[in-house]
Amino acid sequence: MVHLTENTLYSFPLNSDTITIGREPECDVVLRALGVSRRHAEIKLLPEGPAICDLESSFGIRVNQKPVKEEILAQDDTLTIGVVEFAVNVEKNTLFLQRKIEQIVPKSVAEIEDTGTITIGRDSSNSVCLSHPLVSRHHCTVSKGEDGRYSIVDHGSTNGSFVNGRHVQQSVLEDGDIVQIGPFRFMLDEGKFIQADDSRRIKLEAHGITVRRHGKTLLDRISLSIQPGEFVAILGPSGAGKTTLARVLTGQLTADSGTVYYNGFPLSKFAAAFSSAVGFVSQHNLLRPELTVRETFKEQVLLKLPKDSLEAERVARIKEVMDMLEITGLAKSRVGNLSGGEAKRVHLGIELLSSPTVIFLDEPLAGLDPGLIRKFMELFKKLCEKGYTLLLTTHTLEQIDLCDRLFFISNGKLVYQGQPENTVEAMNVASIAEAYEKVRSCDEIVPQVAEEEGAFNDDEEKIRGLKAQKHPFRRPQSAGFLSQFTMLTLRYTKVLFRDITNLMLIVLQAPLIAILLALVFHSDSRFLSLSFYFCVTISAIWIGGVNSVREIAREKELFEREYRAGLSTVAYVASKCLVFSLLGFSQALLFTLSLHLLFEAYSFNAETVILCTVTTISGTVLGLFISAFSGNVNRAVSLLPIIFIPQIFFSGILYPFDRMPDLGRIISHITISRPAFSMFKKVCILDQSLIKLTEWKSLILLNLILVVLIMIRMRWHHFFTKSGK
Repeated sequence: MVHLTENTLYSFPLNSDTITIGREPECDVVLRALGVSRRHAEIKLLPEGPAICDLESSFGIRVNQKPVKEEILAQDDTLTIGVVEFAVNVEKNTLFLQRKIEQIVPKSVAEIEDTGTITIGRDSSNSVCLSHPLVSRHHCTVSKGEDGRYSIVDHGSTNGSFVNGRHVQQSVLEDGDIVQIGPFRFMLDEGKFIQADDSRRIKLEAHGITVRRHGKTLLDRISLSIQPGEFVAILGPSGAGKTTLARVLTGQLTADSGTVYYNGFPLSKFAAAFSSAVGFVSQHNLLRPELTVRETFKEQVLLKLPKDSLEAERVARIKEVMDMLEITGLAKSRVGNLSGGEAKRVHLGIELLSSPTVIFLDEPLAGLDPGLIRKFMELFKKLCEKGYTLLLTTHTLEQIDLCDRLFFISNGKLVYQGQPENTVEAMNVASIAEAYEKVRSCDEIVPQVAEEEGAFNDDEEKIRGLKAQKHPFRRPQSAGFLSQFTMLTLRYTKVLFRDITNLMLIVLQAPLIAILLALVFHSDSRFLSLSFYFCVTISAIWIGGVNSVREIAREKELFEREYRAGLSTVAYVASKCLVFSLLGFSQALLFTLSLHLLFEAYSFNAETVILCTVTTISGTVLGLFISAFSGNVNRAVSLLPIIFIPQIFFSGILYPFDRMPDLGRIISHITISRPAFSMFKKVCILDQSLIKLTEWKSLILLNLILVVLIMIRMRWHHFFTKSGK
């Protein structure tokens, strides 16, 4: 039996014996390290060449980064067992294995045997203190039971505790299980809690990544490796697959075949555990222009940091990020007044609040002048020096030499990877700009680059059977419902009152409609006709719908980002309903007052105000429903009249319900106008009591159904199946 230790060379004669590798003491080679199973693999020491075979291990084996079940080991191969790499040397009928120097070195941080229990968290009172924004104050406890078995209990942490990539509230631990807490990884080893001393950095690898959508191959068997703290640029013509590749590498898109590894762990199993360590900065400005920079950061830090964070911790983190990005002086400025470069810094700062390890930047330099591009590239380089790994997609070539490596993508294929200074010579072009034209012909470049740069050129058999699993996405348990609801309500109130032009248009809607009605109906009449109250009903529904029809559609991407950070769908929809219901009440009050001043026969009392308010709020909910299901603002505005017209046709004013076709009568029961108009008719013409009306049930039920459908649509929308450029 041989125990493998760091940086030691071991030799095995090729004498036809078979040796087993694993954590069990009975193995011929005992390897205690992260990702190593009890019986992980065996090597047949055949005279014609050593052959390694995987023994159904949890994390598999790889040869030269390629996942294999069986493989003949050759000179200068790199063998990966779990997350541990070995250099392979075969000479003089002997197999030599040497563990690589740069590998993750486990270190014992606590022994459970001595205390029976260890506590883990951000607070210094814990047995293991992990100072990081993704770790809760009292995150979890690992203890030994009376039966001698170890277990972990999560204490309702924001970002969760994971065992072998699976999120757990409570779980029994087996010897060798991998526990992940925030960006930290541990292994239970004979009563010792061992931490991977990787400085929370992530090595990102991909093998044979293929993505197909609608019969088109977006990525074609791409293999690459990105070192921790590397600044990588992904270049290529529009539609080449740059953003698609970045989304696969960051776990937002599932590949049809191939495997992505984070520090040697397959993303298909560990996506949930690593999701909080990945930041994604969209090329679109996902900021509310009406808010100040400080208000924006105060909102986002509530979602990004653990829910048990103190106010002082949140303030300190905001200051740290703003100082890092040199935007402290912009704290009181509204986002809408910022320059393009300043807004992009704020956008980046939001992702940095939780200190993710890997950050994908989608076209962050678009539209910036050369001076700003230089400053941003220098900023990105400094972030990488702090340990962040940056993946940048860009069309801009200024200051590209500051990147550590370039990846050229064309027609979904990786046609070049290497250092910027070697690009021109390797691709046989006069400048990098010329490479854009040359990469359109992949066949011309791939053979040369594959040979010179060591790019992978796998055949289909090598990746067959590696169908990627659907990545399990886990949202953090962010700030509580009340905190989120309060934050969002204040946000939309500020947005509403700071957009003076829009606010004035909203205020003028009600009196303008009342004036138009006065031009149609005689204002001095002592009796108002049924058609008048029908017009009032439809106008109230329209006012509410126009107010809210843009709201969810225009925040689609903003909601997606905040949803990933733990935003509650219920809090989001409830805050929208509250703010626009209060707005609807104000408009209904003004509408009723305007009608009373213009029409002597129209009463201004509690019943008419309540009727108008309820109808306007119902229109608001209908507008939010249209907005949620439309996908974008233009479509929402186009759909509003289409949904609004049935409110007229099936209200009962044009044609009696009992004479409608069966389908028409069914549709009339799902329109807001039917119960609302009936209530106006009974209260204002038949003088019935508002409280005793039976239409209340129908109207309330319709609104509740619409609200539930809105939340279902937003909660189950597949945000992360979109392909990029």
